[in-house]
Amino acid sequence: MLERSLTYLLSSIAEDGIGNANHIFEVRFGWSVRELRVLRLVRATPGVTFTALAEMTKFERSLTSRILSKLIKAGLVARSNNPRDARQFTLTATEKGEELCASADPLTDKLEALMLMPLADDERAAFLSAVERVRTWVQGGYVEKVGERFPEMRIPRVKRKKAAAADVRE
Repeated sequence: MLERSLTYLLSSIAEDGIGNANHIFEVRFGWSVRELRVLRLVRATPGVTFTALAEMTKFERSLTSRILSKLIKAGLVARSNNPRDARQFTLTATEKGEELCASADPLTDKLEALMLMPLADDERAAFLSAVERVRTWVQGGYVEKVGERFPEMRIPRVKRKKAAAADVRE
């Protein structure tokens, strides 16, 4: 069953891809794949808040916070007070951060091309299109369908996270 599970297969591909690439990025640029992901997300969404960034990374908030602190300290990300809400701050990539991304992006492209090497060009395009459609569905209508079919999932996300944390402690 496990080897046919979509979520297992996707997780396995992601973890193996990241694991294989991580050492290369650390040697060439001094930054891990996950650190570069945070920087790239800040670059792609100038003025992003920490809350939005933490959600986009798909990491634990504490990990995102540690990575962000490291990027700020290295001068790759600038933090400013949010002019609309003094309780929040906004993030932008600095020129140094932009340069690092520009240097690292071609390596990412090469590694992803190697990962998709077994697929013909038309298969790659179809695969990436299908994955994007599934991602969009999972982030949208899928949540509603799960709630309809599995009433126990109608608990708001915050409560589910707290319930899961309580289960871990017990």
